[in-house]
Amino acid sequence: MQPLKSTILLFTVLIATSASAVAQQAPAPGTRPLRGYLIGGGGATVESSSTALTLSAEIAENVTPDVQVYVTFGYYENLMTQSARDRLAEVGRSLTLVNGVPWEFNGRDRGRSFSAGGKFLVPMAGSVRPYVGGGVGVINLKRTVVERSRGVMTSEFLSAFGSGDGIVDAAQTNTNKPMGELVGGVGVSVGRAYVDLGYRYRKVFHNVGQSFGVSQLGAAVGIGF
Repeated sequence: MQPLKSTILLFTVLIATSASAVAQQAPAPGTRPLRGYLIGGGGATVESSSTALTLSAEIAENVTPDVQVYVTFGYYENLMTQSARDRLAEVGRSLTLVNGVPWEFNGRDRGRSFSAGGKFLVPMAGSVRPYVGGGVGVINLKRTVVERSRGVMTSEFLSAFGSGDGIVDAAQTNTNKPMGELVGGVGVSVGRAYVDLGYRYRKVFHNVGQSFGVSQLGAAVGIGF
């Protein structure tokens, strides 16, 4: 977990530094209050075992000067759990031992998500507004299993050996799961532009009493209105 803690700490310091620098700039006279924004950006999942690209688009509207509601769409290059990766490696070693020829499996769980929720904006003067919040949504996961010299073998692998984490089965390589999320970060208004630096923690529920977490750091830019 040390790489995750170090990355989060570094990201927090960068947010604090950026917020402090912008906050020292007096807002232009007659600047109208932010009513909402539309932004898009990217980032990465931050786990001790893997890091993967993420993309996002978000629209938000202020209910009050200090409360926003938001809707977010997300894309994840790979959310495969460690237990699923361990299963791929275990089966590859076993088949190599039994058959006497090399077997090496790799896989990914491509993710697409939709979530909605609310943010509380920390009251402060200027164009920098730290925030915390949370929401709920759904995530679609599509699993792909590839053997190095034999190509895509998703259905064959799952039918014979299972998933290793219970998220998908042989008849359900593409599945939707509910999720909840916590968000935190800072939003900065620069003229008509809006910049967001944030952290998201998402909990995906795939079976009764079973779940896995996704930590995500990201930056986004767009327009304020």
